Amino acid sequence: MRDEPLKKVQSLIQEFKARHLADVANAFQISQKLIAACNKVADSWSGSFAGYHARLYYRNFEAPTIDDQFSVEWGGIHGIPDGWEKKTTDEVKATLEQLTGSAISFDELKESIRKFLVASDELRTEIVIQLSSLALEGSKEKELFDLIEKFQFGERQRDFIKRITPHQIVSRDSDAVYQGVCIPEHLRHAGLANEAQSTCNAIEAFLKLSDRLVRQLEIKGTMSLPKDRASNTYSLENLHPEIYEKCEELYAQEHFAEAVEKGFKVVRDRLRKLTGYETGSEAFGKGRLHIKGAAAPNVDKDFNEAVKFLTMAIDNFRNEKAHTSDAKIDNPTRAYEYLRLSSLAMNLLDNAEVKNEKNAN
Repeated sequence: MRDEPLKKVQSLIQEFKARHLADVANAFQISQKLIAACNKVADSWSGSFAGYHARLYYRNFEAPTIDDQFSVEWGGIHGIPDGWEKKTTDEVKATLEQLTGSAISFDELKESIRKFLVASDELRTEIVIQLSSLALEGSKEKELFDLIEKFQFGERQRDFIKRITPHQIVSRDSDAVYQGVCIPEHLRHAGLANEAQSTCNAIEAFLKLSDRLVRQLEIKGTMSLPKDRASNTYSLENLHPEIYEKCEELYAQEHFAEAVEKGFKVVRDRLRKLTGYETGSEAFGKGRLHIKGAAAPNVDKDFNEAVKFLTMAIDNFRNEKAHTSDAKIDNPTRAYEYLRLSSLAMNLLDNAEVKNEKNAN
């Protein structure tokens, strides 16, 4: 069934939402609080990435006055200025946790983000696998599919820190410069907060993108056939209206034998309605059926003979397939060709008339 991949994707998306969305929303709220806490602690930081400077914070993580600002240029050449202290990793973490006021630890937040990323990547992979079985080339849906396939779930902590950290440091404090570039502890937590926030935002965007693709495929109405059949896919819209109405749904559901059989029956029903006979030989014989539209009067007989043999061919095809278990039609191209045959017959029968006995010959 061609709609099975779409149903599978819908089920996967709903399952993901039910399992993770509440936790994602909670993680996002915590990340916002952590970002605010990191910004507050950053106000008390020395502002230098040079060696031990990176571990210096003012008093009890307070914002220094203008007169008490730390000099990145002079650093600790004349001794560490009053009020500035080296803070340990645990001290910075404890202050951030206190400012955040969250019931969840930063380690738990990090683990939650890891789980979100694993689950999101699995969802993306499964969506791509399911929908890659459809022929979307050249469609608007293919653009959405490509975005899903290449989707990035936010910025990682290390990338954030790398983006913020300067490549070079300048200071007259040679001891600090010699120690090289160091990462202040609050920036590591800011990287975690940014990863959490960007991941949560990315998951929301990914789900919206996936929902949009699903909706567009639903609205489109008919799904593309699998790739190995894509070159043999045909639209039934240009067939005779009655053939389309009766056979399109069966064809779309890949019930090809049933669609072909239905097309043959439509032709027989038209013959019976016109003449009281449902076989081509009887309709053109006893039923005195005549088809208007020959290229010229002198070829009218040949034209009507051709239409008669077309309807007789449909009779024979129907008889042949009615005596087999599956009609041996499992190919969309072959099914379409039979439907085209029935459509041609119906288009010709639209110009039919029944001659009276006087004008039968």
